[in-house]
Amino acid sequence: MVISHNPEVTIEVVTSLYYGPQRASRLVDMVKVNLKVSEPTVYSVLQDLVERGLVEKDVRSRRNISYKLTDAGRRLIEKEHFDAIGDILTVIKSSKRKREILVELLLDDILASLPPDFSTQEGKAAIRASMDEEVENLKRRLTMLSKAATPKGG
Repeated sequence: MVISHNPEVTIEVVTSLYYGPQRASRLVDMVKVNLKVSEPTVYSVLQDLVERGLVEKDVRSRRNISYKLTDAGRRLIEKEHFDAIGDILTVIKSSKRKREILVELLLDDILASLPPDFSTQEGKAAIRASMDEEVENLKRRLTMLSKAATPKGG
């Protein structure tokens, strides 16, 4: 993929939009927090991606703007998706964002083997909630095992 003048922001935006359209305000806030960059930086990258035909801007009103990947953007991401996933994860500094990406990959894999009924937003949300619960249960069990394995008094 041809990365813009700000590769970290470009990758963050594109990977976020890969899983569906997002309102501009939410997308920009997420990227600002995850990468500690300014709002103008994020909007500059979004504009660059729009001009390159990889992202589409949907203006419904002055305060209701969203972005989504175009078919060209989606094809480009899917073509390079698996080759680049390791590189993408190393560039992204936020461990929370890395987990989100990995969860989305796992969710896509799970949905591919389920009936189409589960591919609705509600179905995805239910599966994601179940996955989140399982991860939290696993963390609790591992914490208890770790505490039990730690020698007492030393």
